[in-house]
This record gives sequence, C-alpha cells and structure tokens, in this order.
Amino acid sequence: MQIDAAKDTESISKKPKTITVNVNERPVTFSEHKATGLEIKQTAIKQGVAIQEDFVLFEVKGNSPLKQIGDCETITLHEGQKFRATAPDDNS
Repeated sequence: MQIDAAKDTESISKKPKTITVNVNERPVTFSEHKATGLEIKQTAIKQGVAIQEDFVLFEVKGNSPLKQIGDCETITLHEGQKFRATAPDDNS
C-alpha cells in the first residue's frame, strides 16, 4: 500500500500545477509560482485582459489598502489572488 501511495505522490508532483489569479476581475493562469509585476501584466494581456504594460499594478487584499507591485518586483503567486491594474493617469 505504501508503494502505491509513493507512486501517487510522485505522479502528482510531476504534473505542472497552474495557478489562477484575478486581474481586474478576469482569471489569469500562470504555470510558475513567482512572477514580476510586469510579467503579471504581460500574461494578463496575452490572456485577454484589457490593460496595457504601462498600467500600475496593485494587489487587492480584502479591506486592506491596495499594495502597489512594481514592474521589477517579484512576488509569489497564490491561487485566487486578486490584482487591479489601472491606467497611470487613473486616480481610482
């Protein structure tokens, strides 16, 4: 029984795990657990989110203030994480 469990664990660890986050309320899927702010925006754009690379990216955490994510800042992504990207001249 332990041999089967070991094989199951091994096969699970070999499967590429995707992470889905939300950018401007749209799902965006990543295959890596870490990404820069720019990579998050570029991936969102490729997956049809109507933003541009020069937008400002923020992490949304419940009722906490928005946390700005810089283009060169690397963060660890978590399933269901929420981001908002706004035009540089948008004051919202």
